[in-house]
Amino acid sequence: MRAGWRVAPAICLCIALAASTLAPAAATAGSAPVPAEISGALPGGGAFVLRSDPTVGDAAVELWFRAPGAGYDSRTPGISRLAADATAASPAPGGTTLSKLVKRMGGVFSVNVFPDIVQISASVPAGDARRVVAAMTAAYTAPSVDQAGLNAAVLDAAFSIGERRFDADLTLRDSLFAQLFAGGPAHYPATPGDVAALAHIPLAQVRTFAERAFRPQNEILTLAGNVDSSLLTAVAAGRSGPPMDPPFDSQPATAVKPLLQTAPVPGIGFGWLGPPIGDARAATALDFVADYLFNQEDGIVAKTAGTQPSEIFVDGQFITLHAPGVLLVTVSGPHYGAVRARLIEAVAALRHPLPAAQFAAARNAFEYRILRNAQTPTSQADNFGWYTAEGDGPYAPGDQSQIYLREVESLDPQFVAKVVREYLEHPAVVELTVPANQEAAR
Repeated sequence: MRAGWRVAPAICLCIALAASTLAPAAATAGSAPVPAEISGALPGGGAFVLRSDPTVGDAAVELWFRAPGAGYDSRTPGISRLAADATAASPAPGGTTLSKLVKRMGGVFSVNVFPDIVQISASVPAGDARRVVAAMTAAYTAPSVDQAGLNAAVLDAAFSIGERRFDADLTLRDSLFAQLFAGGPAHYPATPGDVAALAHIPLAQVRTFAERAFRPQNEILTLAGNVDSSLLTAVAAGRSGPPMDPPFDSQPATAVKPLLQTAPVPGIGFGWLGPPIGDARAATALDFVADYLFNQEDGIVAKTAGTQPSEIFVDGQFITLHAPGVLLVTVSGPHYGAVRARLIEAVAALRHPLPAAQFAAARNAFEYRILRNAQTPTSQADNFGWYTAEGDGPYAPGDQSQIYLREVESLDPQFVAKVVREYLEHPAVVELTVPANQEAAR
């Protein structure tokens, strides 16, 4: 799963709900049936996925682009973030900015940038969905970035960088990815740690990147909630350009060494390279492992953290990528060491098959959470966008094909243990320590 790094990817309600959740909505008397889900190509060359649920009052409208966060030559870390934010903050000719438009509707607007993907997301009342589709596709497939928009993007990045300094989870994630990948987008943080580097990227360079990354042929439009196919006619007319980029893979490191670095908040992180999205069964097995060990409800390592005398935060997820995926685990808090041994022990124990009854209960709980977490329009649009961008949209949790659920059902204790032995052997390890002078000042 993914989960936006914190989004993993997503999942649904109990098995009893699966059939009704994933089946087409029933038509009312005298009306035409409403398809639960359709997908296809956009007139401009991009792709779309639409999931209709007329019983809800809101709509999720999202654009996804395959775009390398450090630029097409990997020389400008953070440029995709600047381009995405600046586009949202620059007014279209004769209009307002996209972010202000959505907020005036009472909606929620966000831009999320990952090392290999850009996500533009809006959740709005269903009656405003058509206007948002038109405005969003116009803004991004014909970007008109101005200096004021770029300045706003740099300021937003500055606030984010300041906050991220005190977020051990994000610090560990960036450092682990830099360790696991020797090159390519995943080697670089989507948001660099120094705003000065972003402030020196000229407007012309940001415009050039935006025009290349956000071209119509490269867009993936996902729609969920109270939406229907008529919204597709609101997609802005395209311009000529090359076809959609393939997923941007990164080069795995041949060897990793433990890394010790200072930070305002202490913690430790572990990272393992896993299977690609093309090996769906193995990827699903590591989703199960992450859930079994680290979910916040009853994960066996997460429960260990909850028994400690002071706050310790544990987060673990398998991030589904085109090739390869990554299992990340982060532990933060002053006494993170109390969980470290338990974490290593728990991962090692899964090299051996779980007892059948214990495995069956854990798999059922995992499937429940998958279904539960894929219920909202936003979570559905998130899943469709992420998995399509990474190369296999039908594998997305919640897709009407139910491929993901079938992969879950196919798991058995022996196969999961085999995957753990194959992939979870030699992790990258990053440890954060607080400088002595800062510790003494507490």
